[in-house]
Amino acid sequence: MDIILSQEDIEWIKTQYPKLSVDIFNKDISGDISFIRNYNGYEISDSYSIRILLESKDGSILPKVIATSDKIRDIVKKYNIELDDLHINRDGSFCLVIQEKEEELFENGFSIQEFFRKSLEPFLFQMSYYDREGKFPWGEYAHGKLGYIELYAENGILLDKLLKFFEKKEIVSLVLKNRQSYCLCGSGKKMRKCHPMIYKGVMKMKDSQWI
Repeated sequence: MDIILSQEDIEWIKTQYPKLSVDIFNKDISGDISFIRNYNGYEISDSYSIRILLESKDGSILPKVIATSDKIRDIVKKYNIELDDLHINRDGSFCLVIQEKEEELFENGFSIQEFFRKSLEPFLFQMSYYDREGKFPWGEYAHGKLGYIELYAENGILLDKLLKFFEKKEIVSLVLKNRQSYCLCGSGKKMRKCHPMIYKGVMKMKDSQWI
């Protein structure tokens, strides 16, 4: 579904982010986004080259955002991590918000201005924070399907919905995990120490009536 920008939205983007260009014909926004944000007294001023595709897919209400420079890949190389450790999808797009949390974040409905303020800028802030500190500034859900296990652990989704994200062989593997199992994120650490909410979700699956 196409995301329609009003003239007010376009003028707002031009004013707030003068190095971004809005192309209504090609349905995208591209260029450099600069920001200054502060979290608990930690201020970061930074800039990223991005492209925002003005369409939402697969049940999400958010547009797809892709980095158009190597800045984030340089962070990956710096810390010898994978792109998904920084919540970057396989197609290079940003995993901005776990889908079940989108409506909670945009409780009054999606708007491009709120998208910049509540989703895109915070995501880029945490990229810059990670570049400087080697960790994220705040707690976040694990990337991809693992985040849904954490959400299930918090009672954010029901078990039947969680199971839809996994193939049968993956589910069998999950319920065989125990206190000594290594984390599903691939860190090499014990799951209960590395991602305790994933561990809690897996144990909750094992204890459910479904097993």
